[in-house]
Amino acid sequence: MQSRTKRMLCLLGCLFAIAIVAVGFGIKARVKAKETKAAIPAGQVIASIKTAVAAKPGNVLEMKSENEADKLICEIEILAQDGKTYEVTVDIATNTVVEVEADDDDDEDKDGN
Repeated sequence: MQSRTKRMLCLLGCLFAIAIVAVGFGIKARVKAKETKAAIPAGQVIASIKTAVAAKPGNVLEMKSENEADKLICEIEILAQDGKTYEVTVDIATNTVVEVEADDDDDEDKDGN
């Protein structure tokens, strides 16, 4: 009886260990995928910000990068000298401005939306 209980505990312990190892590999795979997703050299980020500020002079509020239609782009939010906020989209590979868009969040707040 005691030997059967020991075998059962040993089996449960082994299954638990296997489950922990499997979860660990799953976490590592997800972390690796995130790391490779948006790895951009600092020089390219700085160049993209300079390009955006040249297109719409002001102070940088926020910058984010993402894949859009198989292109890596930077979206730079700028508080311009006219007091308005703009989002300048820069293609990182070519370091060219793709779009300059006025941020209309203030208009939505006035409407109550």
